[in-house]
Amino acid sequence: MHAWPETRRLLRRDIDGARERFLDTVRIIHDIGGVRTTVVFDGRGLKPEVEYPGGATTFAVVFSPAGLSADGVIEQLVAKAKDPTTCSVATRDNLIAESIRASGAVVLTPQDLMDWVDRCARQQADTLRQQRRKQRQTTPDPSPWDILP
Repeated sequence: MHAWPETRRLLRRDIDGARERFLDTVRIIHDIGGVRTTVVFDGRGLKPEVEYPGGATTFAVVFSPAGLSADGVIEQLVAKAKDPTTCSVATRDNLIAESIRASGAVVLTPQDLMDWVDRCARQQADTLRQQRRKQRQTTPDPSPWDILP
């Protein structure tokens, strides 16, 4: 979130708005890419909090507990994964990246994550164009006689 210009600017004045914008942006990876997605933010409470925006348990937002950073939660999630090699983590923190790689997970840069979002957006646009094209092909042109009683 801090590495993307749009959300970085928003962070200065509205952290909740920046979080929402970030979630809206990366959600396409879940929705179009079909990838289980967990976004971890630094929290404020004594306990970790987990939310499922939209109700899908395959798209989660986790807030770290006080005293543990979001990076610490991410490291724990990857370490406890059944198969860490199926996990991808976006970070620009080299120390966290090395820890994640040591667990067997894939590390993405913030730009890699944005590129993934862009690929999913193009896939979504292509799918919509194909659906519209198919619909036009299967829907007959209206007849002028259709308006008569």
